[in-house]
Amino acid sequence: MTADGTKIQELVDGIPIAMVTTRGPDGELRGRPLAAQRVDADGTIWFLVDRHAEWVRPDLGETSVAFVDDTTWVSATGWSTTTADPAVLEDLGDPVTDTWFEDGAEPIALRVVVDHADWWDAPGRLRQMFALAGAKVVRHQPDMGERGVAEP
Repeated sequence: MTADGTKIQELVDGIPIAMVTTRGPDGELRGRPLAAQRVDADGTIWFLVDRHAEWVRPDLGETSVAFVDDTTWVSATGWSTTTADPAVLEDLGDPVTDTWFEDGAEPIALRVVVDHADWWDAPGRLRQMFALAGAKVVRHQPDMGERGVAEP
């Protein structure tokens, strides 16, 4: 379902940071903010991470990725793995990203293959306030935007 992957791409365009949650070695869920390097048309999300970070393993397994801005919320789940393929790293890297890595850091790519995403796309704050106020007056549920599911 490439169209669903394209929807994810469209929704997160312009949201540079995502909260990425994986299971630690102890099995507990742990989240951290990461800069998304790219979202492919099939919904795959790419990040660059330090190979030596305590949470990084070759196969991180089930992963949750959340993007949020003033009007859009995307919660995606999938399976993640890492790769040190030089071609992938060169494709994903840029001068700004390099500033996040300290001396001695070894960047590798984290790939999250999304299998499900829930999304909400709401109107701007001012429109939300008017919708809430109008709904109170006429006693109906306000139109707070669109909601959908994407399964690439």
